[in-house]
Amino acid sequence: MYRKKALSAVAAIGATALLTLTACGSSDDGSGTAGDAAGAGNSGGSASAKVLVVGDFTSTIPFTLPEIAPMVKGALKDLPDVKVETCDAKGTAPGFLACEQQAVVDKVAAVVLGFSGGGQDMSILTKAGIPAIGNGVANVKNSYPISESFSLYVALGAGLQQSGCSKLGIIYMDGSDALVDNIKNGFEGKGGKEVARAAVAANAADLSPAVAKVTEAGAECVAVSLPPAGGAQALTALRQSGKTVTVGGIAAVFSQQVLDALGPLADGLLVIDSKLSPADDAPGIQEAKATLQATDPKAPFTEQAVTAFVAAKIVHAALASATGDVDAKTFATALDGLRGVDMAGVIPAWSSEPLASKSFPQIFNHYGITYEIAGGKPVKKGDFYDTSDILIGK
Repeated sequence: MYRKKALSAVAAIGATALLTLTACGSSDDGSGTAGDAAGAGNSGGSASAKVLVVGDFTSTIPFTLPEIAPMVKGALKDLPDVKVETCDAKGTAPGFLACEQQAVVDKVAAVVLGFSGGGQDMSILTKAGIPAIGNGVANVKNSYPISESFSLYVALGAGLQQSGCSKLGIIYMDGSDALVDNIKNGFEGKGGKEVARAAVAANAADLSPAVAKVTEAGAECVAVSLPPAGGAQALTALRQSGKTVTVGGIAAVFSQQVLDALGPLADGLLVIDSKLSPADDAPGIQEAKATLQATDPKAPFTEQAVTAFVAAKIVHAALASATGDVDAKTFATALDGLRGVDMAGVIPAWSSEPLASKSFPQIFNHYGITYEIAGGKPVKKGDFYDTSDILIGK
């Protein structure tokens, strides 16, 4: 039985965390207030711009990410004429709306967008033409997501098929069929076949009927698409079923906090993401960690910190090609012109080339990577794999 007390805080995230695909951050607010900024005016020659970092630095639930602000500040510190401002969305829709309005009023060139439990209606940013890099959506022109829910679920399906599985079962939250259809698309797009899926209620106490449905249908692997506490519950039920199946999920659900709570039960679990894990020993991750520690030694190095690092590198690359005062329109032009930008291996090289896809045109990071849990830690299995062929078909 997994440790319920250790998962109690994660359970509070619920469906919101699942559907927005974020990883747990810290409950300490080290970000500063909405008006706090780093950097100052144009010293001549280099680009001068304002960048706004938006996310839930505080919230009514134990799911915050103040670490993204010092990460962005650290990654852009060598651009003296770039001012980094922050705005706490506070886990509410009005809070997120206020941050969007701040971006417009302050005439920022770009927004680095982290998780907000209050929803992420980007309509104000879109109307103002302000690019948003980080978390985002797949089909809005001013969105440049590092991680996006539907395309990541395609990567989950593809990753499970590439693990050697040919028959897929899915255990998922009732009412989220549109999301989990993407797992099927990714799996079958690589040659596998979905044999069964089982929906469970958000607060279901017994998942054994769902486990029986997918395993009795002959599933060789099971994709789990539930909030973190439900994901832990499903993995436990699968392990206790006596069936030998490969279990997979996304890093937003099976965060390190959940893995720690599961203990040995997590070993063998496949965790899929669109970027390297913060636990990876790759040079790019070490660079990101050092960047954060140099700016705020107390900030936790999390999944969201890694996303912010990648977003800041993209912002840096776009600003490096500009001079003078850079507004949103100028920045968007520079951003759209990026090709083959080195991301230190944290994700594959970035090119802002839209996909020829009705559903996923703004997915520039169309890759997945698989980790297997061993000794409670993620261990990389192979390199990034490209899912653009499946995304273009949708």
